[in-house]
Amino acid sequence: MSIDVIFLGLDGVLFDTEALHLAACNAAFCNAGLSVRWTLPALRAAAATHGYARAIGSAIACELLSRDKARVAELFADKHRQFHQAISAHPPKALPAALALIDDALNAGCKICVLTDLPAPATSALLSGCFGADFNSLFTVVTGGANFDGPAGTGPYARALNAMGVAPQDAIAIDTAVPGLRAAGDTGLWTVSVAPYGNDVVRPRQFITFDALRELHSSPYTPDQRAKHELAA
Repeated sequence: MSIDVIFLGLDGVLFDTEALHLAACNAAFCNAGLSVRWTLPALRAAAATHGYARAIGSAIACELLSRDKARVAELFADKHRQFHQAISAHPPKALPAALALIDDALNAGCKICVLTDLPAPATSALLSGCFGADFNSLFTVVTGGANFDGPAGTGPYARALNAMGVAPQDAIAIDTAVPGLRAAGDTGLWTVSVAPYGNDVVRPRQFITFDALRELHSSPYTPDQRAKHELAA
């Protein structure tokens, strides 16, 4: 089996953005007149189900604010503004392990794509701030503001693979966010979680290298494939 495409998330995969998301959420809470203030564990708990880009949504259910759609929209918009301003003022550098993975994958003829639910302007700011104009040649597909809630087979992964003419089983998605990983799995991609929360995760040092991904992809005894193998036997 070949790996023809690797989809990378931005939060926690290409960039360490936790502190920036935390500061943006707390600034948005303050500006909205809410008493909520998050610590890093609170952000991670919210990101476990919502992803970092939309983690602030988990705080809304506990507030009367949830009934005011206009204020909810403004809370999200303010959080995105705060985050965008932070990355524009001080563009974060890509994580070394991710850069090594990209180099090795490209040298092996693999396409690298970015699929994220971060807003498109923030996605562009992160990538251009780190890679400059080169990001247009490094990444085959870049999608910001992705919606991972649609029906399987019609979402952003399916559209990207269809545009490239690649079968889902020949692609891998690496992300920290449950919504993106679930959408990738439902589309038929191999998935690798590098989330800093939870017990059932694959840590970056183990599977962020291209050689390790190829070994994982070719083994019939990975967690996702073991049940299928046993049924076939």
